[in-house]
Amino acid sequence: MKKMLPVRILMMVFALVCAACSVAMAAPLPRVAVVYVNNAKTTYDAELDDCMLTNLNNALAKHFEVAKSDAAIQKLADAGMTDLSMAERRDIMDALSGDGFDYIICLSVEPFVRKEKFSVFTQGIEMTATVPFKLIDVKGDRYLYNGKFVEMQSDSTWIGSVGNKSVAIEALQKVNKGINKVISEKMLAAK
Repeated sequence: MKKMLPVRILMMVFALVCAACSVAMAAPLPRVAVVYVNNAKTTYDAELDDCMLTNLNNALAKHFEVAKSDAAIQKLADAGMTDLSMAERRDIMDALSGDGFDYIICLSVEPFVRKEKFSVFTQGIEMTATVPFKLIDVKGDRYLYNGKFVEMQSDSTWIGSVGNKSVAIEALQKVNKGINKVISEKMLAAK
């Protein structure tokens, strides 16, 4: 038994060295620029930002190096692109060309459309979230996705009133499901 102990220690050291070498030799993760703008202008913008950015980070972090930078937004603004939904792929790529990104994600939360709903027994609201979303493959020089997510959520109550924030966040969670599907089907497949 005592003769086996040095062999076990040697094997464990060998395994650790091999693991360290494989981690050191692994290719770096592809870089993704997240260009995010919140145009909703609500009193709960921080919660909306957290809802969108946490979802993106969770969807991307295992497979990509995620860079959310205000510098990218400033570069686009300096190039005359203040409305991300109207910016062209080539213009976005040119503005961020020196940063070494493999993918660029542009999304913005537009102002919510709010409608009040009344019935004999309830009072409620309906919130519609609109999020233009662009997913650009820089190396492939193409859009993987260029569209907009429009999701509606409603809620009602018998007594009192329903708050805008909870309904708006639920609508954005529906948008997040669509974004996650695009990332899974288009971005991870292209990687």
